[in-house]
Amino acid sequence: MKTKTRLIGLLLALITVCTALAGCSGRGDGDPPVWTDDDEVVLTLGGYNVTRDFYRYLFLNTKKFYDNGDESYWLEEGNDVEKIKNDVLDSLYETYGMFVLADRYNITLTEDDKEYIDNYIKESKAGMSNSEYKESLKASYMTEDLYRFLLEIQLLENNVYYYITTEENGVLEVSDDMVLEAINSDFVRATHILFTYKDEADKQVQYEKAEQVLAQLKAGEDFETLKEKHSADTALTNNKDGYYFTHGEFANAFEDTSFALEVGEISEIVQSNVGYHIVKRLPIEKEYVDEHFSELRTQYYTALYYKMVEEEYKQFTPKYKSDYKNIKLDTFN
Repeated sequence: MKTKTRLIGLLLALITVCTALAGCSGRGDGDPPVWTDDDEVVLTLGGYNVTRDFYRYLFLNTKKFYDNGDESYWLEEGNDVEKIKNDVLDSLYETYGMFVLADRYNITLTEDDKEYIDNYIKESKAGMSNSEYKESLKASYMTEDLYRFLLEIQLLENNVYYYITTEENGVLEVSDDMVLEAINSDFVRATHILFTYKDEADKQVQYEKAEQVLAQLKAGEDFETLKEKHSADTALTNNKDGYYFTHGEFANAFEDTSFALEVGEISEIVQSNVGYHIVKRLPIEKEYVDEHFSELRTQYYTALYYKMVEEEYKQFTPKYKSDYKNIKLDTFN
């Protein structure tokens, strides 16, 4: 149930369900993939221009992530266009923060990366007419250039992440003791019972179901038994270990609740972008840590990587175009 909506995570998820994507034009070899099209610029971050096409893509897919095509979602209190704009801005911060690191460590796309992108796009077009290909892109709020740009972002971040988290490069020096200390101080272990819904009508049904299960838990029924019976999170089916994680890996509501609970404590019903959760915090077990140390070490490295990205984008001061404040839910339709 990895639900943290980082930009690259969002891009990867969308790329896998789309039949095609496209890239960026007008950039010099060796530079990070910076958009230089003549398209309208929506805002500027750290010297990087965010074009209307890129912003529109993120905006509409973030909107769809929230409402799943049900416009009534936006009638609820607290659900408004600022919610989308804030998420898009967070995603842009992380992307352009990554670009800064790429520039600092002279990390670029390799020739193999470029060949991979070319072949990926060719495969995307296979069996489709040109008009069908363009329609498939349009359905995902993309242009051909933007498709390539997104693929370049994906591969560039892979390269940046690999370089920074490879110990031999000397960027991060992490000992086993440091990892163990972080696991004991900055990690949490939690499980949950998840109730997802398809639309607004089903939302109420699932909430009532969650209320019934919570009442059963408060009456003393076994959490694991009820989880196996009711939870929509298949990753935890027959899995009593739950999730071991640190900050920044999951949806904020689930993550914040997990860290706030005492070991053994069960939460009230918590809502996130995924659905309704009933969360239980579990003790971190030495046996599990020993057995999965390599995996947990990778999680720690990932957290350090995103802290580095954050340190870069915290220095950004967004410069918005005058009509940015006028963006509404239907602006990019």
